[in-house]
Amino acid sequence: MAPVTLRQQYAIAMSLGYIESARKQFAYYKQLGEKTFAQLSDEELFWQPNADTNSVATIVKHLWGNMRSRWTDFLTTDGEKEWRDREAEFDNDISSRDAMLTKWEEGWACLFRALDSVTDADLERIIHIRNEGHTILEAINRQLAHYPYHMGQIVHIGKLLRGDAWKSLSIPRGGSAAFNADKFSKPEHRGHFTDGVFAHPHTMPLMQAELHASHEALWSTVITLSEAKQQQAAPVQWNALQHMLHIHLGVKAMTNYLGMPKAMIEERFGRMDRASMDMEALSKKYYDRLAQGVTPPDRFMPPVVRTEEVLNLIREGRTMLKRLQDALALWSEEELDGYMCPHPAMGPLTAREMVMFTVLHARHHTKSVERVSQ
Repeated sequence: MAPVTLRQQYAIAMSLGYIESARKQFAYYKQLGEKTFAQLSDEELFWQPNADTNSVATIVKHLWGNMRSRWTDFLTTDGEKEWRDREAEFDNDISSRDAMLTKWEEGWACLFRALDSVTDADLERIIHIRNEGHTILEAINRQLAHYPYHMGQIVHIGKLLRGDAWKSLSIPRGGSAAFNADKFSKPEHRGHFTDGVFAHPHTMPLMQAELHASHEALWSTVITLSEAKQQQAAPVQWNALQHMLHIHLGVKAMTNYLGMPKAMIEERFGRMDRASMDMEALSKKYYDRLAQGVTPPDRFMPPVVRTEEVLNLIREGRTMLKRLQDALALWSEEELDGYMCPHPAMGPLTAREMVMFTVLHARHHTKSVERVSQ
């Protein structure tokens, strides 16, 4: 296999949204440091196992000095500033937790301001560190190796000091199988390893993948049935085609909602002042409500259709789902949690919860199709 050229590396990085990905990774490692600080006493922040090993506070001081030097005016001046006193960064002379955290926040703010000032189109621009030319991509990669190196030191000191009382910051020992089982229970989707760390675990890429997978599963189940099975149902119950059409009506309604101007949504339905539920909690709420008895509103009642129409109905369903996914792509993660969307049986939900419900709804009625066609 031919080696990947530098030009190809840039193309790959840009296609993945490199700046945004790097920003998420920096934020992830910042959080690791902060979760360690929270487990340590004020005295432990300044503890040194020996004179040649830095304390947590000293490592923070070094990171502060490096970040300020590297990221201040980083497009126009050398990353090793004349005013930087690197040797002094390793003096264990910070006086308090507050003083340490002030430097911590100052350094990270400098980094994030710099990242916010560039885009993926700037990745090939040349900047200098000690007179050595770096592309912006290379300079970011350099710090993405440097800062996590020191985060590892901070976490290691925390684990040494806390011992058995240490609270794991990653997959706890013995938890790998359960963690992997949860990850592999979801469909393949485009995502970032920090998804769910700072935001809702059901991110936009995962919801898009689940919308596709859940509805394709429904259509595949219906299309494989014989004509007799497609029409089979107990008295006053829906047959397989009606279950499918009920889902199509829900998709259409959700598409209309997502396509409304945000100002109109806020005026008609309002904002939400709580965090979005996860899928487990939403599922429980839905099935608890079903157990109480639910009759869909008239607009979601499916008509009786002929079996010869099934292929056209599935084509229409795919078209409607594509419109829903296109409308969803215009929302931000924050907006999905901020706007209210009324559900006829479960009451006010966030927009994210309604998208998740659209997945859950398709899965539920797929099982219903399987049940009524037995």
